[in-house]
Amino acid sequence: MKIPNKLFTKNTILIFIICILILVSGGYLTYKKLSDSNTSTIENTTTDNDNSNDSNTSISNDDANNSLSNNSEQEKKLPEKNINLVNENIGVPVLYYHSVQQTEDNEVTISPQKLRNELRYIKDSGYTTITMRELQDHLLNNSPIPEKSIVITFDDGYMNNYTNAFPILKDLGMKATIFCITFKLDGQYYLSEHAIKEMSNYGIDIESHTAGHPDLTTMTYEEQLSEFKESKETLEAITGKPVITVAYPYGNYNADSMKAAKDAGFSLGFTTKLGLADRDDNPFSLDRIYINSNYTMDTFKNLLSNTKK
Repeated sequence: MKIPNKLFTKNTILIFIICILILVSGGYLTYKKLSDSNTSTIENTTTDNDNSNDSNTSISNDDANNSLSNNSEQEKKLPEKNINLVNENIGVPVLYYHSVQQTEDNEVTISPQKLRNELRYIKDSGYTTITMRELQDHLLNNSPIPEKSIVITFDDGYMNNYTNAFPILKDLGMKATIFCITFKLDGQYYLSEHAIKEMSNYGIDIESHTAGHPDLTTMTYEEQLSEFKESKETLEAITGKPVITVAYPYGNYNADSMKAAKDAGFSLGFTTKLGLADRDDNPFSLDRIYINSNYTMDTFKNLLSNTKK
C-alpha cells in the first residue's frame, strides 16, 4: 500500500522536533552540572586560601606574642643593681634645701640646674635616697638600710618645689621629703593641695614644718602642741598618709618642742645643726646638712664627704 507523502512529512517533522528538544535539554543539564561543579571547586579553593591566611596570621600573632614574652623575660632577667645593706650606726646625711628657681637672689634659693648637678653627683656617687619611714625604722627599730643612704629634704614647701624640683627628682628616680608650712597652701608662693597630693601619690614624703613657721622657743608647750597638731592634721587630710616627722622652723627648739612633737604624734624631729642623723641623737633633735646655693660643686662634695655624726 502506498503511504501518503503528507502523513510521512508531518510525523517526520514531529520526531525531528522532539529529538531537537531532547538534545537541547540534555545539553543544558550537562552544562548546569559542569557549572555547579566548577563553582564548588572555586569556593573550596577560596576557603582553603582563607584558612591558610588565617593560619598564617595566627602563626604571625603567636610569633609576635612569643617575641613579646621573650622580651619581657629578658627584661626580668636584666641584672639588678647590687645594693649592700648595713645596720651599723654610721649616720645618714640628711640634706636640706629650700626654694628652687632660676633667680638665685639669696642663699636659700638654688637654680634648677645647680640642683640637678648636685643630685646627679649624689646618684653617680652610689648613694641611695631613702624615705622618712626607712630612716625612722633604721634609727628606732634597728632596720638595715643601703650602705650609702641619704635623705633629700626641702624646707617650707614652696610651689617651685613642685614646678622645678619635682621634675628633676622624677627624672633621676630619687626619693625626697618636703617639710610644708600649712597656713597658706595657695598654689602660688606655697604649695597647693593638688601639688601636695600629686607628689605624695608619686612617693615624695610630705612632712610638717609647723602651721605658721613660728619661733617655737617663744611659745608655751600648749601653743607648740597646737601648732604641730594643726599642721599634721592638715597634711594628713590632704595625703591620706601619716605625717611622722617635723622640721623645726629656723632650727629653733627647746625641751617643750621635743615633748610637744612627740605628744603630737611625730616620731622624729629635725634641727639645722650640722651633722649626720644617727642613733646616738635624740630622735627629736636630729642633725642635718644645710645646702647653701652659693656653694661651689667642690664645696658641696667636701661637705657631703667630710660631715661627721
